[in-house]
Amino acid sequence: MSKFRALDIFKPFVGIVPEIELPYEKVVFDEKIVYTIGISALYLLSSLPISGVNPNKIADPFNWLRLPFASEAGTLLEFGVLPVLTSAFFWQIVSGLKIVKINFNNLSDRSTFQSLQKISAVLIALIYATILAISGYFRPIDFFSYQNSLNSTTSILWSNILIIAQLTTSTAIVTLLVELLEKGYGFGPGVMVFITVSAATKFTGSLFGFITNIKSFESNGVIVQLFRNLFNKPLTTGIYSLFNRTDEVNFTQVYLTIIVLLILTYIQNFRMDISIKSTKVRSMVSTYPIRLFYCGALPILFSYTIIYNLNIITFALTKIFGGSNLIANWEIDSLTNNTYYLTSGLLYFISGSSYYSNFLSYIGKIIAFTAFTTFTSGIFGRYWYAMSGSTGKDLAKQFKEQDIVVVGHRDATVAKELNKLISSSSLIGATILGAVIGLAESTGLSKGLAVGVTTGLLCALSLLENVMSEYQQSGSVNSQFAQVFGTN
Repeated sequence: MSKFRALDIFKPFVGIVPEIELPYEKVVFDEKIVYTIGISALYLLSSLPISGVNPNKIADPFNWLRLPFASEAGTLLEFGVLPVLTSAFFWQIVSGLKIVKINFNNLSDRSTFQSLQKISAVLIALIYATILAISGYFRPIDFFSYQNSLNSTTSILWSNILIIAQLTTSTAIVTLLVELLEKGYGFGPGVMVFITVSAATKFTGSLFGFITNIKSFESNGVIVQLFRNLFNKPLTTGIYSLFNRTDEVNFTQVYLTIIVLLILTYIQNFRMDISIKSTKVRSMVSTYPIRLFYCGALPILFSYTIIYNLNIITFALTKIFGGSNLIANWEIDSLTNNTYYLTSGLLYFISGSSYYSNFLSYIGKIIAFTAFTTFTSGIFGRYWYAMSGSTGKDLAKQFKEQDIVVVGHRDATVAKELNKLISSSSLIGATILGAVIGLAESTGLSKGLAVGVTTGLLCALSLLENVMSEYQQSGSVNSQFAQVFGTN
């Protein structure tokens, strides 16, 4: 009699969950490029306003958390990739800690595991959409105009049901788009693709956007607004205002982001090169790099996933049941009416809020937030490589399958030596990443731009490595993108 496992409880759900089939034949390099670009464009185009919600009239308490998760307030991408990442982190940790035993070499177990991640992501979106709708988050600031458009409790109820249905459906579609990329049709991980394109478009728009904000009558792009100010305002006033504007990205955010990017780009180049050679081709010696940021952007995404989930839950519950100074307290920005600030409570000390009642609380928040991101990122880097199948043993097995040996080491000791390098670089890199981002964001000056652009850059570098690896293996033959990658 076969032994019963907890995973078997969830297997009946596999048949009812939509699944992307694996490609019947190998998808060539050029097709992967086209699929990736097309799916990325489809994701960006999904940021349509939720029916019954005006994005310009809701106050957003999560604006400093949105960019790393490719989310957009008041649109179908209200949650972005947050539910997908939350589900992925949760189930990977559960499987890594052996709470639920999963054999990833077994097709049935792997299929069940993927279905669990999709179901969990959709359930998270359903729960969050429900509690936010009940809390009144989607209602416009001028609530009286909202009441005039909805004349009864029944109308409000149906409006909330429509919002919940839209957000749940959009999250289900996002999970399928992620799966489409990860099943080999494009380049994955799919979540990283969406974070990359979202960060790139937002940062570019923040610098060069021509669209005029209907509230402040200023251009989205800070550089574009700079030229407008030079022609319409005194020089000193025009430049000073661009360092302090609140409705759009300002120069303070841009300069702080550039400083963080320069620091992390410099650290990104730190690596340990391992000499390897092929057992089939003589005199062919190469190097395999173990980078300091071995986990890429995942450690800081893990930290921010915890913070984002806590913010959504506590905001909704405090609005439904009344504010609590012990946990969190939000106050609307009286000048712009387009955001809420965390002003007190335990959650305030792990937030990027720019509000402070006194200097000591501000310093305390900077220390607490930096310590939180540093600790959680470091813990993630310490254990994640083992949970995700990226240990020295896994890398040594990969080398063996490709007939590659590490110069100066016997096969029996390769896994041990690789594991030392990987564990050290993963822990140190994740800790440094958490400390730099935490320090930059804790001041409240960046407002999420630094962490969003940084995660986008690190995700882009990881994707570029995947693309170049695929190109070198099979893409250089008859590829239409040969000139892009510097070959004929």
